Amino acid sequence: MQFRTWRAQAGLGGHTIDRDLAALRGALTWAWKAQRIDHPPFIASVPEHQKAPPRDRLLSFEEITAILSVCAGRVEREHIVRFIVLELGTAGRPEAILELTDANIDLKRNLIDPRQPGRVHSRKLRAVVPMAKGVRPWVEGITGKLIKYKVPIAEKNRVPGGPTHFERETRSIKTAWNAACQEAGVVGATPKTLRHTMLTWLAERGVPSEQRQMLAGHSPQGTTARNYEHLSPTYLNAAVAAIDEFFDELSKHTKVHLRYASDTEHKHALAA
Repeated sequence: MQFRTWRAQAGLGGHTIDRDLAALRGALTWAWKAQRIDHPPFIASVPEHQKAPPRDRLLSFEEITAILSVCAGRVEREHIVRFIVLELGTAGRPEAILELTDANIDLKRNLIDPRQPGRVHSRKLRAVVPMAKGVRPWVEGITGKLIKYKVPIAEKNRVPGGPTHFERETRSIKTAWNAACQEAGVVGATPKTLRHTMLTWLAERGVPSEQRQMLAGHSPQGTTARNYEHLSPTYLNAAVAAIDEFFDELSKHTKVHLRYASDTEHKHALAA
């Protein structure tokens, strides 16, 4: 129970924790067979209701709009909007999005490189992704982590004319996401549902399988492809064009995800 709680607090889902428990059971079974322990203890699986819903769960434009709407104009939820835009704009894994910093953004080449220096991503590859038009305004001018939670400062602790919130780096978006979904009336969706929604949209739009697999980080890539392929003018061009099309379609339902250079214009967009 303590192990499950610890892993859940780290932001891991029920299926991932279940795999960890299976590995632990295997090690204990080996120790028992090797006569290192008297008998392996019983380790219960994660209850079904604590596991993510099936991967065929997709978000409709109306559902995305509903989530964005309950975040609109609320400073403490702006990080959810930014997360949604980045997740849809890259189809990356949520943990990769949460780790992004300004160092992963190449505005000159218009690329997002989610790879972390010094880390070998052997099993779950992270693709370098050209920035969709709707994504770039959400990554410009940021220092440090891209996803930061703005915590309200209690009125009694505020300095006259001073800030009303302070920023805190976000390691998990699950709590804020669940609260927004509950308020929006969206059931059975997780942050990863955004990724699955976009990958499904790309497939429906006829984006070549190779590009979808590369974007999802499923395709093995050699050193040459990993280091240089993203510099090609045609790199993931069909995928990014389809992502732009998705944001254009989303704009027919809401303007909340749009961000403008002018703070005034941005506030008007959030209020729309």
